Amino acid sequence: MDVEITLVNPVYQGNVGAVARVMKNFGFSKLVLVNSCALDEEARAMASHAQDVLEAAQHAPLEQVFSTSNLVIGTTGIIGPHSKLRAPYPLAALGSKLSVTEGVVSILFGPEDQGLPNAVLQQCDMLINIQTSPEYPVMNLSHAVAVILYTISSSKTVSSGKRAAATHVELSGLLQHTSEVLEAIEFPAHKRKRVLINLKRIYGRSALSSREIQMLRGVLHRIELRLKR
Repeated sequence: MDVEITLVNPVYQGNVGAVARVMKNFGFSKLVLVNSCALDEEARAMASHAQDVLEAAQHAPLEQVFSTSNLVIGTTGIIGPHSKLRAPYPLAALGSKLSVTEGVVSILFGPEDQGLPNAVLQQCDMLINIQTSPEYPVMNLSHAVAVILYTISSSKTVSSGKRAAATHVELSGLLQHTSEVLEAIEFPAHKRKRVLINLKRIYGRSALSSREIQMLRGVLHRIELRLKR
């Protein structure tokens, strides 16, 4: 996959520059900035010899990131039963997963002072978390990017073939279609949300192709036709 590092509402320009530096350290060059702080000499100084990555950074709204990516991965430091989020994908397995799939993957990092909000994390196809000490679980932004990129780079596998992943928009359409069918069969409303959350986790983990999504939506459509008889 073509990996893009996306910084959402970064607060400190020095961290943005440092992220550009660690990206170049691990051979990644696509940086996307969403509502970024101003970047000037401090950002360039922290980027050091990765000023080309910084200067080539794309500025885009978050909606565009979701609409143009095949897979959107959210990062979070908050996990557990009280986080109201689905379980994160194992970080150690991420590199192997991405190495056998074609398309654009965007890895989202939130602002340094509060991270990605739950509303954004719930939109993501997958979540990942870096296991840190509970005494001080919050990492510096560039350090977190470095850990994830190192993990991806060091765990890639050689594959004899790659499969094209569906877009985030196609996955969202499948979930919406599923929700409509569940409503049509009068599936209990209080259980529907949990089912959709679990399906979103399964779909994201499976890296469905466009053809597979078309097949699943075809099945859903046949169910709808049957219900109308």
